[in-house]
Amino acid sequence: MTETTSEQHEPAGEPGSVVGPEHTDGRGERNGRTGPDARDDPDTATEPDPDAEPDAEPETETATEPAAEAEEPATEPEPDPDPEPDPEAGRLRRRVRGQLRTFALAAAGVALSAVVAAVVSAYLDIWSVRRPPPGAPRITAASEVWWDLVHDHHLVRSAPGSAYEKEAGAFGSAEDTLARMVTEGGADSGMMRIRLILTNFTRTPATITSVRARIESTRPAPAGTLFQCGGPQGSSELSRVTLDLSAPQQPAVERDAEGRPTGQYPTTAVQVAAQGDPAYFDIEVKAAAAAGPAVAYEFVLDVGYTQGDRQERLRVDQAGRPFVLAQGTEDLKQGFRCSNAGWAQA
Repeated sequence: MTETTSEQHEPAGEPGSVVGPEHTDGRGERNGRTGPDARDDPDTATEPDPDAEPDAEPETETATEPAAEAEEPATEPEPDPDPEPDPEAGRLRRRVRGQLRTFALAAAGVALSAVVAAVVSAYLDIWSVRRPPPGAPRITAASEVWWDLVHDHHLVRSAPGSAYEKEAGAFGSAEDTLARMVTEGGADSGMMRIRLILTNFTRTPATITSVRARIESTRPAPAGTLFQCGGPQGSSELSRVTLDLSAPQQPAVERDAEGRPTGQYPTTAVQVAAQGDPAYFDIEVKAAAAAGPAVAYEFVLDVGYTQGDRQERLRVDQAGRPFVLAQGTEDLKQGFRCSNAGWAQA
């Protein structure tokens, strides 16, 4: 019999069960049972045992305890004390910062200069559409006096008693000698060519309408010996625009190669380009031969032009002084004439 055998092997002095006395509920079932019946009861499986030892912990908590201890952060080492600052390194850093600041200021200055230049250029462009910048002229004029010695007579009345009368052949080039005679009291006579150099400072073209001579004064011409160079050697290929000082009220006229007038200058539109290169105009000025004592004219050129809807006039002189031209002579067989060998009697 199985039950009898189990009772015989139970040790003496121990309670009949390690789980405590048996209790029964109203249904007559034992609450403290163990074994297969206890595992099958859902109420018993989920209810903790009140008599269990408090030190007993579930195996799951014990198993995770070492992992929690391993996750504790390690103690951080104390930082090393800061090294002493190097004075040389500090000076080097300050010098580098100063150089960078200088470069930055220089770059800012260059950029500011470019902006200012662009603004000023735009301002001047706006002003020059119809007029030059404030204080600047609309058109400027310069002049040169010259002779075409292939076709023209360059005649100079020397000052009385000059050294040229005594030793004419002792001087150098003919043109240099004639120029020195004029600066030393002589006067160009008969004719001269004046080259006008006009420059437009606006963006509006200018059209030349007339050229006149305005005589400012007259005086007796020098009464010294005549010196001449050049002379007609064929028809001229130059454009002949002529002013006659004996009739200053008349404007310049154009002449053909034979010297015949073709009309008041300019017979066709002559323009000064808008803000372009200088424009050159050659004017031939004549003073008629004197029948008696010759006179010298001091004069300037009066150039009329239109620009847009404005009618303007421009004074042209010789570097701030009036031009001087004395009357010529019909007798060219007097005085001295230049030649390849120097000066010789005419």
